[in-house]
Amino acid sequence: MITGIHHVSLRVSDFDRSLAFYRDALGLALAVSFELGDRRFALLETGNSGYLELVECKTPVVATGKTEVAWHFALRTSDIAGAVAAAQKAGLEITKEITRLDLTNGATGKPFPIRIAFFRGFDGEEVEFFEELA
Repeated sequence: MITGIHHVSLRVSDFDRSLAFYRDALGLALAVSFELGDRRFALLETGNSGYLELVECKTPVVATGKTEVAWHFALRTSDIAGAVAAAQKAGLEITKEITRLDLTNGATGKPFPIRIAFFRGFDGEEVEFFEELA
């Protein structure tokens, strides 16, 4: 019934700045762009048939007081150092430096070595870079 995650959606206050970062600095290909009412939308390819959707939202969205359940989203990379450098060049805060984790896959018992790093995007989004090493 479910075949995968189609997209993760971000409300962005400066559409052009966010599009330039995710498309040009990180290399996500623009698959679809459109306007709906007074908002611009962009779907950027992240691989594995998934997208990052940017939604122009000129007025900040105020929290409703409900528990926030979304923590972050992760972008798979084969060059974590290059991805972190691109975020730094854009002036974004690196909230967790590149860290290697030598995990064990509980489903298979096999090693699952990874490297991760986090940054905070222009609108406060928490993004993880995720590199599988095996």
